[in-house]
Amino acid sequence: MMSSLMLRSLRVASFLTSSNLSRTMTTTTHMERTNGSSRDPGLRVCTVNSISEISPTVKLLKLASEHPIPFKPGQWVDFFIPGTEMIGGYSLCSDPRSPMLELAVKYSAHPPAHWVHTSCSAGDRVFVRVGGDVYLDPSSGVKVVLLVAGGIGINPLLSMIRAGVGSGTRYHLLYSAGTLEELIFLQDLEELSAKHDNFSVDYFLTKETVTQLGKNNLVKLQSGRINPEIINKLVDDFKSRYDTNDIKCYVCGPPPMIDFLSRNVEIKCEYEKWW
Repeated sequence: MMSSLMLRSLRVASFLTSSNLSRTMTTTTHMERTNGSSRDPGLRVCTVNSISEISPTVKLLKLASEHPIPFKPGQWVDFFIPGTEMIGGYSLCSDPRSPMLELAVKYSAHPPAHWVHTSCSAGDRVFVRVGGDVYLDPSSGVKVVLLVAGGIGINPLLSMIRAGVGSGTRYHLLYSAGTLEELIFLQDLEELSAKHDNFSVDYFLTKETVTQLGKNNLVKLQSGRINPEIINKLVDDFKSRYDTNDIKCYVCGPPPMIDFLSRNVEIKCEYEKWW
């Protein structure tokens, strides 16, 4: 069965335009949406080392492999599971230097995500293949990296942060979710921010207010959505201290968020719309 999966999945891929995406997202597969993207030539076998719930709707998979699987921060994997020919696609959230691959998978009825949330257990065997053309090279010499995440879109950006903290590059993250409990990796981000001077983060809640939550220790927690004004203010501040060519911006989140922000901010945004 896996050999037939391999044959069916070897089509390589392309980014969808904004107009095509809105029409086809509900009817196309992960493989069709990424038709044209770069991919590694073969599949790699992994074993589920652990699975844990990190929010009411998201589970974290840690995958072990016999040999290291190289990837760049920002890339994703084609995800092959037992019992179905449907192929999933999930951004890697782990540090490329880590011995394990990490995937944070949000619940849905899509067979791979449903399997992760209802059937997956430690010891299960899966197959993955690394792909994607939007990534960050920590050795590129960029001085500032502005990261904008919406919901589960934190995944590839967290990989960039983990790979870059402690370097000479400054990282600033704007991270929004509906509720506080859906700000996944909150503890990890707070620990990274406290430990590394070159990383800072602001959090935004779109369905809860700071007043409703009461007293908390997140001094940068704000109510409302990330808007172009917030991003442009940060960009203007960075431009006052760095050359424009030394600043990069990555956005990952729901397609409408990417569309709106990328059209209305004063910096080129790097993004990949495939989910």
